[in-house]
Amino acid sequence: MASKDVLGIIFSNAGDEVVPELTALRTMGSVPFAGRYRLIDFELSAMVNAGIPQVGIITNSNYRSLMDHLGNGKPWDLARKREGLTVLPPFNLSDSGVYKGKMDALYGSIGYIGDSGKDYVLVTGCNAVTDIDYESLINYHIEKKAEITIAYSAGVTVRTKDATELVTDEQGRVTEYRLCDDYFNSASCSLKIMVISRNLLERILHEAKAKRITDFEEFFADNTGNLRIYGYEHKGYVRFIDGLKSYYDANLDLLNPEVRKALFPSGKPVYTKISDRVPAKFGVSASAKNSLIADGCKIFGEVENCILFRGVTVSKGAKVRNSIIMQDTFIGENADVEYIIADKDVQVGVRKKLCGAENYPVYIGKGIVI
Repeated sequence: MASKDVLGIIFSNAGDEVVPELTALRTMGSVPFAGRYRLIDFELSAMVNAGIPQVGIITNSNYRSLMDHLGNGKPWDLARKREGLTVLPPFNLSDSGVYKGKMDALYGSIGYIGDSGKDYVLVTGCNAVTDIDYESLINYHIEKKAEITIAYSAGVTVRTKDATELVTDEQGRVTEYRLCDDYFNSASCSLKIMVISRNLLERILHEAKAKRITDFEEFFADNTGNLRIYGYEHKGYVRFIDGLKSYYDANLDLLNPEVRKALFPSGKPVYTKISDRVPAKFGVSASAKNSLIADGCKIFGEVENCILFRGVTVSKGAKVRNSIIMQDTFIGENADVEYIIADKDVQVGVRKKLCGAENYPVYIGKGIVI
């Protein structure tokens, strides 16, 4: 299997700046999602399902909760004596110790990349919620005899400072790499996922360091004619986390059975850290409609169109609608909550009313008492 010759690299902090509310105390990779997962779980699981035996997680800041979640990699079958999971904190740089871009970050781990001995390197972030077949991507890269292959998706709407669009010819070779600074709906939006040969990556990183190039976007835009860069179209569900509203939408998308099927396909499980909690408990007067409710929840009030994470309590008479309620949050009696994103350990008091809007959900920070 070609995937055995691949080193996986995940940027856990990619996209932190677009959701500062959620990443003030954590990385993008450790942002909670879908009731019981973290965003990094989808990338890690996709790599494991493709047979990739070694994965490095590049961190930059706020990575304590990420390390707590990952542990030794056992939930993903990456707790191994050889290869397996490695967290790569920003300690390899001699100057500031803080990465200035993805190429800068990879250069800081160039020793780890070289020591892997793998033929190919698969590089990705965590801010695109999708299930991608990495084995097919790798095989496509090999069949095309490409030097670099970049995954893209058609018709994706995204708002990030490094949003890019690929222009390809009939054979799939990239002829133009456009930087898009404004909101756009692209015919071929880059997913920031690429496969590259290890030797080429090492050469590019040394060259970029000498020229003080810190990100791939600038490098690709200048070298589409010099390298065999191909585009690989991913046709499945994709939702970019490019703001608080897109995070809200991506979670509530899971109330659609077709989206759940796309993100959790049969035979390709999404693994996560195990939490031994009791099943959800529903009181006599409880009501739950069109919602995902995780284990450990206690529901005595009304819940509708919501994502409830582990250990949430909805007290008697409380109404929670169109909201994302994270782990161990408590909703008091007769409280009324709608269009809210409540982080972990929030406490909403008796008869309190919190209301956002469909286009502007209100965020409540971790541990806040109302």
